[in-house]
Amino acid sequence: MRRHYLLFGMGAAVLVAAAIVAVGAASGDGAAVTGAAASQGLPAGHPSTDANGDTSTVASSSGKVDETILRLQKASTAEPHNATLLMSLGDAYVLGGRYHRAERAYRAALAYRPGDATATVRLAMVWQAEGQTQRATTSLSAVLAKDPGQQEAHYSMAIILFSQNDIAGAKSQWGTAARIDPKSTIGRRSQSFVDLLEGKQSAEPEPGSSN
Repeated sequence: MRRHYLLFGMGAAVLVAAAIVAVGAASGDGAAVTGAAASQGLPAGHPSTDANGDTSTVASSSGKVDETILRLQKASTAEPHNATLLMSLGDAYVLGGRYHRAERAYRAALAYRPGDATATVRLAMVWQAEGQTQRATTSLSAVLAKDPGQQEAHYSMAIILFSQNDIAGAKSQWGTAARIDPKSTIGRRSQSFVDLLEGKQSAEPEPGSSN
């Protein structure tokens, strides 16, 4: 069960990092939130996602996420029909571990963007975090049936399969996600997991590396 939550945390951090950076850019704290959140819950052997390889930012990440949530709440209140803001708010709630609120935010976004694949996938992962694995799997399967190239859905399905000890299935899903777009954040992280499962050291360069 602990691995289940650690993997979900890693998946969430990777997928919503861009939103946190965008919101925090004005105050200059976005990079700290992203680096800290993405470094938590890494499986053994996974390359660090902190540009400085420093874990000192982890301790302050909770406060940074809380600040981001407050900013997004205010922005969403001012623009209640803005689905993009609702998605970003849901993402921030996930990073803060506020899954019930994240579910409400994603549902609200879907009300304005019916059938939106990204919102559907992230809602499914909230259900997974809450222990509703079958519901999450069914939702992700529906997304992939409609769009087999939905990279985030493959990545998220891999997390679920890994949490169920279906290593072969998880590797297959991460491999598919990596092939869809090898250069994207999801693609690179997916390949890192495939490499770890194959006993290889990830070929992904460290952020900030000169290579």
